[in-house]
Amino acid sequence: MLAFWLIDTVVDKDIQKIENISGVVAILTRQLIGETCHQVRFSYGDELHLDCGEMSLCDHPKLRNFYKGSWRFGARATPWLLKKADQVLLNSEEPETDIEVKSAKKLTQESLENKKILKIEINPNNLELQILFEESYELILQPDLDDLDLSY
Repeated sequence: MLAFWLIDTVVDKDIQKIENISGVVAILTRQLIGETCHQVRFSYGDELHLDCGEMSLCDHPKLRNFYKGSWRFGARATPWLLKKADQVLLNSEEPETDIEVKSAKKLTQESLENKKILKIEINPNNLELQILFEESYELILQPDLDDLDLSY
C-alpha cells in the first residue's frame, strides 16, 4: 500500500511541475503576444534570432547601423520547424549545402518577418516551444531532451 502511495505522490508532483512549466512560460511570454516580428536574423552557426516589438538602433559603436527589437528571441543550437497551416515548410536540420542553407534562411525571413505573434505555448511533455504567427505560420523549437546542457 505504501508503494502505491509513493508512486501516486511522485506522479502528482510531476504533474504539478508540468503545469508549472507551462504557467511560467505563459507568464514570461505574454507581453510578446501581439508584437510584430520585424527582423529574422541568423548569427554564428546559423542560429535563429527574432527581433520583435519596437525596433531601435544598437548601442554598441560597431553595430551602430544595425537595429534590434525591444524583444529578442534566439534558438541556440536547438532544431526547429517552420510550418504553415500544419504543413512543414522547413526543418532546420535538413539544409546541408550552402545553397540549401541560403534558401532556408530566405524562406524563414519571408515567412516570419512583419508577422504578429498570436500565441506562445510549451508542450510540457517534450518541452517543444510553439510560436504561432498570423497567416497560420508556426515556429516550433524542438529541444533535445537527452542533451542536458541547459544553455541550449
